[in-house]
Amino acid sequence: MEINNIQEFKHNFAKIYHEKVLPQLKYIDNERKIEHKKAWIFSSIVLILALIVFGISFYKPMEIIYYIAGALFFGSSLCYKTIQKKFENKLKKQLMPLFMQAFGNFTWTNCQIIDTYEIKDSQIFDKFTKRAVDDNFRGEYRQTPIEISETKLYYYEYTRNGRKKRTEFKGVLISIGVGKRFTGHTIVRSREFLFNKKVYQEVKLEDPEFNKKYFVDSNDQVEARFLLTPAFMERFKNITTSFNAYEHQCSFKNGKILIALSTYKDLFQLGQLSTPVTDSAQYMQFLKEIISIFEMIDHLKIVEKTGL
Repeated sequence: MEINNIQEFKHNFAKIYHEKVLPQLKYIDNERKIEHKKAWIFSSIVLILALIVFGISFYKPMEIIYYIAGALFFGSSLCYKTIQKKFENKLKKQLMPLFMQAFGNFTWTNCQIIDTYEIKDSQIFDKFTKRAVDDNFRGEYRQTPIEISETKLYYYEYTRNGRKKRTEFKGVLISIGVGKRFTGHTIVRSREFLFNKKVYQEVKLEDPEFNKKYFVDSNDQVEARFLLTPAFMERFKNITTSFNAYEHQCSFKNGKILIALSTYKDLFQLGQLSTPVTDSAQYMQFLKEIISIFEMIDHLKIVEKTGL
């Protein structure tokens, strides 16, 4: 089964939520309460130890004591987050297969789906050597292949003080197959985060406000102007709002549009220990994030061959 419009998807999502997901949530919430109490107790114990060590440091000011106190403060937060993530992963393994029934032929996994070569080939990112993923979705909407990956791209920088981990990107990558090959390669990036990186010749568009906010370069000036219509860019900005992205970039190459949305938040999040799993707000946010991607497809009108 394939989803053909957003209204159909919303209807299916609501039906699956009320008929299959909701009946399970009250039992799962009992487990959440237990895990929340465990996380609070463990993190509190570690925090108390940190405060004791920090207090000792006033009487015996030794550098090693400061390090121990700092490590314990960090450990308190890490303890809570570890239990939180373990519960969330368990919840998703229970609920995601149910939610995917509303997505038609979509599948969910916590394994990598977008090829690393595609990310490198987009030339949006050039420094990363390592990659970590969380939630990943793959399927078709209106005969359009979509891959969605919550991704972190990073590399290690070596200095005289040792090795430091540097994050080049954290957010969601969206790969959309448009069913035709582009003659060139066009890249759109926020000027604020460009840092003078230019791959091809700059493309000057008619909208001065857009030119001020974004840097566009391409090896095919005519195609770039054909692709970047005002309507497309308006939809492009809307998708960043849904994901609370502070930076957004995209690449048109080899028949695919790769959209990169940078965000500090944990996306597609379900199962906060401090929030009842019966709270529908988290599922509505998940729905909103997916719909924003479908709206991009609707605007592109790829199936009807209008616009691309």
